[in-house]
Amino acid sequence: MSRVMIIGDTHLPYELEGYLEFCQSVKKQYKCNRVIHIGDFIDHHALSFHDSEPMLKGVTGEYESAYTRAAAWYKAFPRATIIQGNHDRIPARQLRKIGMEPTIFMRPIADLYGLPKGWDVQDSISIDGILYHHGETAGGVNGFRKDAETRMRCTVTGHNHSNFGVSYTATDQELVWGLAVGCGVDQRSMAFAYGKHFAKKPVTGCGVVIDGVPHAVPMDLGSKIRRVEV
Repeated sequence: MSRVMIIGDTHLPYELEGYLEFCQSVKKQYKCNRVIHIGDFIDHHALSFHDSEPMLKGVTGEYESAYTRAAAWYKAFPRATIIQGNHDRIPARQLRKIGMEPTIFMRPIADLYGLPKGWDVQDSISIDGILYHHGETAGGVNGFRKDAETRMRCTVTGHNHSNFGVSYTATDQELVWGLAVGCGVDQRSMAFAYGKHFAKKPVTGCGVVIDGVPHAVPMDLGSKIRRVEV
């Protein structure tokens, strides 16, 4: 069976400083031979369907910054699979909103992100019978557990930045689990100002699945714990 390391939502270029190095150390510690990015690799804040922060970069500037940051991830992890998240789909959704078919008017996401040869993009992926998907259907408190219960299948998700950990559920026939891997965002960024009044804050971490056994690995922020000023 595989030894999989799962990177949380990064929302480039707004990822937390040191998160990349943390993921590298986890991959080495657990001797992982597969790397999955659980989605929302790039944020596309300036293209959001919600209000954008006017003090942040515009569409082109944000894209250029994200593209530059992505290169560091490609170098750190020569082979990986990105699971498309809702933020990764924003450019295509905006084109559809104005009646333009993305497959005609937009470069494939692999080209848009400048993915190297060892990286690929999937909507979801199954490894050793375990489903890895971004988690739009696993939102809300403990949504990752409900997702596993509904599917009666072991699942790995991201999407909800404040969900983190492993939750098991069972019938008299099966034992399944859901793993929420947290995220790697810098919650100080104005891109996440919408959450400054939320009681639950993002959990910085990643996940690993070793021979079918899930582990949630938190990043020890120590004095680097950051909170958006209220």
